This record gives sequence, structure tokens and C-alpha cells, in this order.
Amino acid sequence: MFTLLPSVYTGIDFENTLVDESRFNVFKYRNYYNGGGVAVGDINNDDLPDIYLVANSKYNKLYINKGNMQFKDVTKDAGVAGSHKWSTGVCMVDINGDGLLDIYVCNSGNFKGDSRANELFINQGSVSGEIPTFIESAADYGIDDKGFSTHAAFFDYDKDGDLDLYVLNNAFRAISTFDLSKNLRNKRDLYGGDKLYRNDGEVFKDVSNITGIYGSVIGFGLGLMVADINNDNWLDIYVANDFFERDYLYINNQDGTFKEQLEEMIDHVSLSSMGGDIADINNDG
Repeated sequence: MFTLLPSVYTGIDFENTLVDESRFNVFKYRNYYNGGGVAVGDINNDDLPDIYLVANSKYNKLYINKGNMQFKDVTKDAGVAGSHKWSTGVCMVDINGDGLLDIYVCNSGNFKGDSRANELFINQGSVSGEIPTFIESAADYGIDDKGFSTHAAFFDYDKDGDLDLYVLNNAFRAISTFDLSKNLRNKRDLYGGDKLYRNDGEVFKDVSNITGIYGSVIGFGLGLMVADINNDNWLDIYVANDFFERDYLYINNQDGTFKEQLEEMIDHVSLSSMGGDIADINNDG
């Protein structure tokens, strides 16, 4: 059983408020009502899970856990409000291995400009131990992706001991403009398209083309899952695509590349996928 706690008790008063405008609405941007994202993790190492919520038209918020299901908004002091870029997915990850959780935010707008770059907030720790401060460093790490991102996942696909990054991107092109008789799956989109970034130590490198990752204009990904699908102890990738493009299942070749094998491995796939999850439902291992 769950008990609903009011915001006056928890201190979490976040709202992802949207106001239709003539210049920007659901008719101009199909993902207008897709919502934002949430990440939960212990960002100040006090053994209590903290919450980071991202917004579309407003600024993001970080809530520090004070215990007993009560939280404090520390967004301003921590420096993680973001740049008001229509944030979507978010991950907490210790990207530099210093024992402190960092925050990676996916952004999808302004769709007509260059202000949609993803953001990476590096945790600097804190003097008091309560409120850490962050420095935005996505460009320094080479992962300030500008491809209308919806989700991201960090995982070690090549087993070299560090975390790599898969970014799920959408194209802004209107659905009605596509010629469905043409298969564009193998043609990489200049502005969007999914990306796989390999962690090379101090910087990430886009290795999408050489690893077998599709990045076309028709890959409207809304769900991203990473798991060992075939029990070979190597992580694979499942992408749930919306609209007319089918999903992708990338099997890890154990040599730094992937092979897309959805049709070989799955008999039935949903159409216009918007998410998914992977679990051992029948406990058969």
C-alpha cells in the first residue's frame, strides 16, 4: 500500500507547466505533451536518495532529501536549474569516477536554433556536506549533443571499465513529409539520429557509424533499455521507436560493435512504441 503525501509536507512543489503559444505548441512540436523526466540518486553521499526533476518550459529543480520523506529545494545554490532548453530525459551518473553523482540532462529545443544542446552538471562536492555545487561541462566531455534528445543511458558496452553513453534522438521533421516507400534507415541524419559515445578517458567520442548504430531521420525513439538480452555477459540495447519505424534491438558483438537483430530474435513487435522495460517475468534466468 502507498500513502499520498501532500507537497506541503514533502516540500516537492515542482510543476511542469505548459502554456500553448502561437509560436510553439503541439501543432508546431509533436512532443509538446510528452513531459519531462526524473532522476533519483544520493548526490551528497548522506545515504538518502535525492530527486532531480526536469521541465519543458520552466527550469529544472533539485530536491535534497532531509529524511522522513521531506525535501528541500536547493536548485539555485547547487547551480543545476539548466538553461531552459525544453528538457526531457535525465540521468544521474558518476561520469568521472570521483565518487560523486553527476547529472546529464537531455534537451529538445529551441527547435529552430542551437540552444538545444544537452547539459552535463559535474558534482563539485560541498563544504558543509549538505548542498553540493555543480559546473556545467557537457562540451568539455564532448557530449553536448544537439539532436533533439529524449533519453540517454550510461553503460560500459566495451568492458573497458568506464561508462559509455547512448543518446536517443528525434528528428524535428513533420511526419506528413515522409515518403514511406523510401527506406531511410541506413542514412544518418545530419541534425538528429541516435548516437553512441565511447568514453575515451577525458572525453567521449561519437562512434555511432563504426559500431553499427542507426541514426536516421525516421528513428523517433521514445524508449531506451540496456540489458544482457542473450545472456552472454555483454550489454545489448533496445530502442522503442514511435510512428512508422520499427524498434531496434542491438546485440553486442563483443568486439566494440553491435548488430541490429530485432527481426531475427523477436516474432512480434508493437507499432508506434513509446517506451518499454526488460525483466525476467517468469524467473527462468
